[in-house]
Amino acid sequence: MFQQQFHRMVARDQHKLAVIDHLGATRTYAELLHDINQLRGRLHAAGLCEGDVVATQLGNSIGYVALLFAMASLGLVHCPINLASSPEHRALRLDQVHAALLITEHGWVPEGLEIAGFALCAAQITVNIPGHGHALSGLMRMQETSGSTGTPKLALWRQDCLFREIMHWVECAGLDATDRYLNIHTLDGGHAVDLHVFPALLTGAMLYLGEATQVEENLCTLAEQRITVMSALPSQYLELAHSAQHQGVRLPALSNPFCGGAYLDDPVVVETERCMGVRIKRIYGSTEFGMILANFDAGLQVSCGLRALGDVKVELHVLDPAQPDIGEIVARSSHRGSGYFPLSADSVEGEAYFSGDIAQRQANGNLMPLGRSTDALLTRQGTQFAPALEGHIALALALTRVVVLVDVEDRRRAHVVIQADAKRAHDAQAKLVQLLDTLGVRAGIAALERIPLTPTGKPDRATLRKQLAALHTVKDAFIILKDLT
Repeated sequence: MFQQQFHRMVARDQHKLAVIDHLGATRTYAELLHDINQLRGRLHAAGLCEGDVVATQLGNSIGYVALLFAMASLGLVHCPINLASSPEHRALRLDQVHAALLITEHGWVPEGLEIAGFALCAAQITVNIPGHGHALSGLMRMQETSGSTGTPKLALWRQDCLFREIMHWVECAGLDATDRYLNIHTLDGGHAVDLHVFPALLTGAMLYLGEATQVEENLCTLAEQRITVMSALPSQYLELAHSAQHQGVRLPALSNPFCGGAYLDDPVVVETERCMGVRIKRIYGSTEFGMILANFDAGLQVSCGLRALGDVKVELHVLDPAQPDIGEIVARSSHRGSGYFPLSADSVEGEAYFSGDIAQRQANGNLMPLGRSTDALLTRQGTQFAPALEGHIALALALTRVVVLVDVEDRRRAHVVIQADAKRAHDAQAKLVQLLDTLGVRAGIAALERIPLTPTGKPDRATLRKQLAALHTVKDAFIILKDLT
């Protein structure tokens, strides 16, 4: 499926640039197809067959992009392991999924691992591997969730469902070959692959590979290459906005700047439009299910909700009859993920997906995600959700990143974590304490020079919760830490 669609794009314009990395290396569609075929030949020569599990531990590169298509074309099951994973976590994953190979840049396998290695970068060989005579519908991907549902799990996708999901997103978003994408996320995650790599290369568009930490370089790429499509986290849009304001850069070509989830608050939308003329489009989905809600309106999306995407069916599971317009987001789709590892013999297509996220139905029928059920904090002003509080605090104190962790044992209390050095934390302390009192929030406060992030760039809430829980033992605790190591 993926390979056949990519072949159509090559036939349409084989000389068009397909991928450009952050170092300036390029591949046309014809050259990328050559790279894909080389990897297909080498994987086949290594004895891999349809249904075999292949683990990867790689950084972003054009080679990794080619590998994604090569594995799909052979019906292999991809299990990405992030480069930042600990040796213990890597060994656990490899044993859990019974991986046949571990692909690294140069084929190096750490000592103690009983698994064959495979080098992404190796001498080329000439092997012609015929395509499959049947449509591939088996398992294609085992992808670790961010842990928002509790302990991180492996979300499963079948190839036919993922292909239909990608093409459904492309159609609903109105994306085509004239678009230019910038991806700044690790290719291990669905954010990168499902919203950038596959939509770009399955429609004949151009894909630029950036690095999330290179803010000024990404801003330059956005401006000079007239990027039209990008999906980023709220904090990443703020970093770009502040850099753009400093340099006097505007981005009129960026017509599809997507940002998702309940953690996008109105101040980020307003600041992004003010600093670089970009109007964020709200989207919502999950690693386990796919895209669920979106708002493609061209106006400034402040205090506005989202609508069900295309043929996805969405309803609210009301938690409190006294609040019939607030409930858990429940979705159904014929092109959704296949649940969690291990794969069940029973299909989950058509089954209700309970997201764990709470939303409010607006007067026009749109849904506004508020946060996870675990984000609900009981305050003197009523129930408030962590995402809105985080945005409010960050804006009021001009902080780069704020995390609010609701106490699971007592929802009247929380831990508020701000990203700031010791001096900035001391300067902000009095104002923050006053602000929390005004908001009716009882919380311990911690300041970290750098809040730990997950591989997908989100705050690592599990690590923060585990490390900070024992430190806040009194009502008004205020602690300053360099890091959590």
